[in-house]
Amino acid sequence: MQSATFKELLQNNINFRRLWFGQVISELGTWFSFIAELGLIQMYSGSTWMTAGLLVSRLLPVLIFAPLAGVAVDRMNRKQILIAADLIRALAALGFLTIGAGAPIWVAILCSGVMASAGTFFEAAKNASIANMVTRQEMLTANVLMFSTRFLQLTLGAALGGVTAAKFGYSTAFIINSISFVASAAFIWVIPAALMAYRKAEEPSETNVGLEVGAENKPAANRFVTDVRKGLVYIWRTQFVRGIVLVNVGWALGGGMNNLVFDRIARHEFIRGAGDPGDWSLAVLMTAAGAGLFIGMAMARRAGAWASDERRAGNFVGWSLLVHGLFFAAAGLMPSLWSFAICIAVSRLILGAEFGVQETLMMRMIPDEYRGRVFTTDRALELSTMTVSMLVAGALLKWVSPRSMVIVSGLLSASPGLVWLVAMWLKRFSVPTCAVRESYNEV
Repeated sequence: MQSATFKELLQNNINFRRLWFGQVISELGTWFSFIAELGLIQMYSGSTWMTAGLLVSRLLPVLIFAPLAGVAVDRMNRKQILIAADLIRALAALGFLTIGAGAPIWVAILCSGVMASAGTFFEAAKNASIANMVTRQEMLTANVLMFSTRFLQLTLGAALGGVTAAKFGYSTAFIINSISFVASAAFIWVIPAALMAYRKAEEPSETNVGLEVGAENKPAANRFVTDVRKGLVYIWRTQFVRGIVLVNVGWALGGGMNNLVFDRIARHEFIRGAGDPGDWSLAVLMTAAGAGLFIGMAMARRAGAWASDERRAGNFVGWSLLVHGLFFAAAGLMPSLWSFAICIAVSRLILGAEFGVQETLMMRMIPDEYRGRVFTTDRALELSTMTVSMLVAGALLKWVSPRSMVIVSGLLSASPGLVWLVAMWLKRFSVPTCAVRESYNEV
């Protein structure tokens, strides 16, 4: 896959640059606040189940609201959705301040859920808009830039959040997070809405043949159900999209345990002495994961250039998923915080490169009128599986050590890569030409 350089993209595409700036600011605040949220729960409850509840509140709304968000961004004004989601999150971020004033701890979980719900609409609108705001040659670069800076924000935000929690308390992080969402909305405000709007695909999609697309004249009461069904039909009838969705769900069986296991290990096995709440150790692990994802995403452009044909692209996805999971499992055998963190960083580096390529392959081939529903369905299924995985892990941690759970998580995360490679070997699965080639005449 050919791609523009980062400099070319940011210099020549001012509206994408505005969207990117907004994300950079808001994501920094989000991860800055995440350490504080976990610390707040630990301070006022000390319960593993309350920690799991906070993490579930960040995942479950995606499952609940994803169908509505997918249809909304395929049918409504995407710019308005983005701005409204930012402002709602700005208000919800301030809700964490009420815990220190005597509000019950479940208010923190509620605020987290509201932020996640609004974030579901924001992510759906953003992902559906990017392909309309960039050229085909800019698409991989745009995805790499969006996600690599997101993971950089995770790295910086986790590190800064850990320091802030130790030095200034949690309230500062919550206020900064709220301000970041307002700043994001300001950047999006100046982007012309027409650039994010639906437009017909300029090239024919080789995966759209035979898809049922009627029912446009049905009553409004039935249109939502019809639109959701059409999105599901598209996913099921499109082999590559179906395969990616199933792989992501399989990955989530192990990936859902990660944050809960990180929190448990940091606060119980890697504490630095009496009175240490584990915030710093958790920040180290989160920073390692974010740094790995950032570097991996930065390498995705080179990986995409190497994956220049259908077979290479397929092998890259399969082997990356397999190897990243094995490195994650190896972390469970490491004796120290730093060796543990290195294994996590390498695992996430490989996963970041794979995700950048995978996301671009999907974006290139999915027609605009289905993009919002496909991406939100994929994310909803992945996060719902992560939620179940997290709840199971929370129960098992009463009897199983966190290190053992890390090994299980890694092996489960690696298994979809093995299934993918076997399916390719049996010639029952392949990457479509339209996802890899730069034009339909390039064969």
